[in-house]
Amino acid sequence: MKVQSEKLPESMARLEIEVEPEQLNRETERAYKRLANRVVIPGFRRGKAPRVLVERALGEGALLEEATKELVPNAIADALQQEGLRPVGEPETFDILDTEPFRFEVTVPLVPTVTLGDYKSVKAERREVTVTNEQVSEVIERLREREVEWITPAPMRPAQKGDQLVIDIQDFVDTVPLGDVQQDLTIVLGEGPLMDEIDAQLVGAEEGKEYEYSAILPENHEKDELAGKTAEFKVSVKSIREKKLPELNDEFAQRVGQDVSSLEELQTGVRENLEARAAAEERERLVSDIVSQIVEQSTVEMPAMLLEREVDHQVEHMDTELRNQGVSLEQFLQFSGRTREQLREEYREPARQRLVRGLVLSEVAKAEGVEVEAADIEAEMARIQQGISEDELSNVRELLRSERWQERMRSDIYDRKLLNMVVEMATGEPLDDPIAESEDEPVQESDVEIIDTMAEMQVEQEMEEAVAADTTSEEAEKQPS
Repeated sequence: MKVQSEKLPESMARLEIEVEPEQLNRETERAYKRLANRVVIPGFRRGKAPRVLVERALGEGALLEEATKELVPNAIADALQQEGLRPVGEPETFDILDTEPFRFEVTVPLVPTVTLGDYKSVKAERREVTVTNEQVSEVIERLREREVEWITPAPMRPAQKGDQLVIDIQDFVDTVPLGDVQQDLTIVLGEGPLMDEIDAQLVGAEEGKEYEYSAILPENHEKDELAGKTAEFKVSVKSIREKKLPELNDEFAQRVGQDVSSLEELQTGVRENLEARAAAEERERLVSDIVSQIVEQSTVEMPAMLLEREVDHQVEHMDTELRNQGVSLEQFLQFSGRTREQLREEYREPARQRLVRGLVLSEVAKAEGVEVEAADIEAEMARIQQGISEDELSNVRELLRSERWQERMRSDIYDRKLLNMVVEMATGEPLDDPIAESEDEPVQESDVEIIDTMAEMQVEQEMEEAVAADTTSEEAEKQPS
């Protein structure tokens, strides 16, 4: 077999393949025997008609067409191996150039080509994570807001910003009502939902009185004919209530906190939660900065079909998520005023970035010999099992040794090792401490959640006799609520 290959842009290759006559003859003879068993020739038993009659009955070229069904794929596979090319998908074009000798041309998508830059020269600095007293106070204030009471001012007074009002309101343009009276509308002055001009004019209003205000409707009003016009508003103030926040004391802390007995403990818990969140955000920022620098130094060529396949996955994922909520993708597209192709276009660039990032990091991992050993898996399993009751251990062990969860743990450990390595290269320190430095390390809450999730999924699999789709367990942060 003669092969001429040419590398094309975007990780594609063009192959011109000439098949040896002997090979073509063998495949054509096999094709004749297959077709002879399918066609009925008068005067002959099925499969016994001469080749010339079979060709005459099926038409010129039928044998060659049948022969190529096996000949061409096998020839392409042999040609790719001969040229040292690694395909990543099916041929995208196929053209027969000649029949004597039999020559054809195909274009084939190849595995992406990644050329790394000097990734070891990438540098990044860690930022100090700090939480101020003001940030802690802001969270405590938000917790107080959850327990707010609305009480009648004593003595009664005009409305102030931050008061809760119950009003009836109707708007007019040129004395024509724009709709029915909105009755018993509850608002908080300064927090919407009224137009800012009307909201501001209600400051100073008194309970039990009626007012008339005017305001200019916005230029982007949903009704074009009303845009920019002056509207009149008739407002009846039915009640005024002022905000009463709970006192900051141990009783308040016990109500809003989890396993908290004092205000000091609540403040400490809030600070620790904020520090953990800030540390996670800094971790994400640091990794993103380092990976972005590595990607910028690298060049990636990949076939378009890989990108389209990734977009397909994203659309399918969205379709599944919507169906879980009782909405079809078509309904969502109609509601949002988009077409399927517009949705795909929105996904295309983020998908490209994910693919490029993954390909570059994979190449770095190969260059640095990042691997997951059996001992890593065993250590991870041991960590997860810490703190699990004896009654649950056997089931947990069985689930953790399943192929699905072994692969999941392997993937998590691989990612962690890889990111630790690139962060250590760029900063001089690894991203994380070792997973388990002592045998006394307590089980993490996220591990319990993972195990609960696995147990639920196992029950579903046994009941439905089906393999559930892979899900992602998110690590939940406990915070006072």
